[in-house]
Amino acid sequence: MSQNWGFHTTNDNIFYSGSLKFFPSSTKAETMAILTALLVCPPRCKVVINTDSQAAIDAFHKSKNLHSISPRRFNKINNNILWSTIHHVINKLTLKVTFIKVKAHSGDHYNDIADALAKAGRLILTTMTIKHDHLPSQTLTLEWNGEIPLDKDVRKCVGTILNYKRIKNHLHHPYLSFIKNATKDNLIDWSLSSKWFNFNGRNDSTNEKHTKDLKWKIRCSTLSLPTLDILNRNYPLLINNNITCLFCEIEPENNHHLWTCKDT
Repeated sequence: MSQNWGFHTTNDNIFYSGSLKFFPSSTKAETMAILTALLVCPPRCKVVINTDSQAAIDAFHKSKNLHSISPRRFNKINNNILWSTIHHVINKLTLKVTFIKVKAHSGDHYNDIADALAKAGRLILTTMTIKHDHLPSQTLTLEWNGEIPLDKDVRKCVGTILNYKRIKNHLHHPYLSFIKNATKDNLIDWSLSSKWFNFNGRNDSTNEKHTKDLKWKIRCSTLSLPTLDILNRNYPLLINNNITCLFCEIEPENNHHLWTCKDT
């Protein structure tokens, strides 16, 4: 997934837009716009940057004292590779940078131009990457699969990647094609589902009842509750072919009918 950004100057008709990939966010796009704008500034000049991203402004001030931030704390800053590059450029060119917060979607002419440039960046297929190995303040950068630099909180980042891998493996199970289709149609909120699975109403992580609750949640979400059709499949000698719902006595009892039967 790629993201797009753009910038322009107010005193000259100079503009630029581009795209980048990995961990897309609006703040990352704003940060990249700041970096590319600073790269073309002449040495020893004063730069005033107007942006509608307060998050980018806060991150700039948070990351500017790189010499006093431990590597562990610095690697928890989102987009730390970009911020390392920004401060490296500022120091090399001896720039004095000032930010002005602009209200988003307020009809500001120049801000609307920047938004249009960002949208145009999506048509650029070649993404921009930063070679972070030579940055003096970037002492440590982990990579996922030798390809994706983890330029944010490593624990959360790896956790997010592993969660997506688990979901991918889950959705490729041959009996869960209906969940895969529902996911494609945006019918499942996986973030809320994760909270539902992890919720413990027993206030004790080793409670036997909590284990049973979790077992029911898994069976319920995968449509594998022991309804008559499943019992007939697993125990054909005990459960005969009569799998008609015991309540309505019309439809066969399965996990879909269990929730739609009017007589239950």
